[in-house]
Amino acid sequence: MPDQSFRKHERLLHRPQFKKIMAEGRKQRVEDLCTLFYLPNGLGHHRLGIIASRKIGNAVARNRAKRKIREVFRHHKQAGPAGMDVVVVSGRNLVPLPCTKLESKLSKPLRRMK
Repeated sequence: MPDQSFRKHERLLHRPQFKKIMAEGRKQRVEDLCTLFYLPNGLGHHRLGIIASRKIGNAVARNRAKRKIREVFRHHKQAGPAGMDVVVVSGRNLVPLPCTKLESKLSKPLRRMK
């Protein structure tokens, strides 16, 4: 069974990391749900950063959106090329979407990252 945990070394934690990926990385819009930024990191494993602004809603809605994105990432972190930093900027329409539909919409772009 593949590792489906989300450890600290798989997270983007600092603002300069986010800024670098958003400035230098490739950008891909996933319908009106979210925007993906990705950049090779040379580490051999994926790292994820999530941005959920107050435009999404209150703290409950923002945390729900982040939980859904982390869940999709956990299930698909082995897909695609190894060693990518991914920043997901969530959109307002991501919150009411069920996790299964979100997973089907995000799995294609996560596999196609180059």
